[in-house]
Amino acid sequence: MLPRSRVSIAAVTPEELCALYAARVCRFAAVVAGRDGDPDDIAQDALLKAITRLDRFDARRGSMEGWLWHNVANTAKDATRKARLRALLTERLGRREPAVINLEDVAVERLAAGELLEAIARLSPRDRQLLGLRFVADLDTASVGQIVGLSAESARRAIGRALDRLRLLVSGGVR
Repeated sequence: MLPRSRVSIAAVTPEELCALYAARVCRFAAVVAGRDGDPDDIAQDALLKAITRLDRFDARRGSMEGWLWHNVANTAKDATRKARLRALLTERLGRREPAVINLEDVAVERLAAGELLEAIARLSPRDRQLLGLRFVADLDTASVGQIVGLSAESARRAIGRALDRLRLLVSGGVR
């Protein structure tokens, strides 16, 4: 477990921020990225934004973790918007993007986790954020609720509904 009290009370350096959160940010980015986002780019952009904005973090407004997860989720939303705009512009211009084979992507797709990530990618951005905060960032429901603007009980129910939708996607629609 990370030393939450130190992070939420004292200012951290960029090095400490990366040491404490980089791996979890990457995992969270993989969940919230959706189909259109590149999790590595999202994680890198989110960490860079957090580092450049560390001086703006206000512990009175919430925890460092909450601020960081919110930053990653917003970066993922921005990436999705940009990808959709790029696809729309490409379509309108009548051009196709060149097919690029990424061996890393091929390897990841062959892993069993690839199926789960695909199912997660088909969830709404809100469901991805809820599940990512709860199970990847390992936050309790009260913390998740605070980040997304819900009470702890509402967050618990919303996470449960998101899990139900994920189970349905993973099982191929069979209950």
